[in-house]
Amino acid sequence: MNTVPTSCLARLQPCDFEFISLVLTGESSNLSAIGSLLVDSDTLGSVLEQPQLLQAILELSDPLSISAELYFFVLVRHNLSEAGIDDVGVADYVAATLAEHSRGNAQAERSSNHPEASFNYHIDFIEQLAGVSGYDLFFLHVQCGNHFLVMTGLFPIFLRRRSQRRGAPGVGYYEGVARNAYLAARDHPLAEEFALADVYGRLANRFAETRRALNRMAEEYLFLGS
Repeated sequence: MNTVPTSCLARLQPCDFEFISLVLTGESSNLSAIGSLLVDSDTLGSVLEQPQLLQAILELSDPLSISAELYFFVLVRHNLSEAGIDDVGVADYVAATLAEHSRGNAQAERSSNHPEASFNYHIDFIEQLAGVSGYDLFFLHVQCGNHFLVMTGLFPIFLRRRSQRRGAPGVGYYEGVARNAYLAARDHPLAEEFALADVYGRLANRFAETRRALNRMAEEYLFLGS
């Protein structure tokens, strides 16, 4: 089954709402106090921007006590905003992509007809495009964009070292690969069905800034090393 990570806000869990209530009201069971604020997605996005939520998440002794969706949305939204990217839709999509990756589902959006697809190099993507059309083409473009969003955003040191040791392309090259993949996905009819056409376009247009914001997030908060 083909899937595309689309939203963290739509996939928050009961434990997340308990955590939000505890941080904002002091009582994990006091959901009625903020319940009306958590129904509307726009308002929920504003609630999750509260500075005390970011601080509480950074201070968690057990990050697994909340969902990956809540964890990454708050961090990504904060870091993109700090970079001047005040776009909830892009932040939500990027966070959803990172949440999938964190669960070992980095290739969850791959085409079911090409389960072996692995885009460690751009040539892998080019090879998989051969003979592909229709729906599979959309999912391959999304897979490629998402893969290199994660690689350039969270693991730029790995890409730079690989470039130095093996003569592989650098981070800037893969920025272009991801940008073009998202633009191609944007123009596919399925992008409208997933309500992601505008998000893909905006993400592609500001991919370099988004990547650099994720670099800072990884360095300051995630400590992924090389």
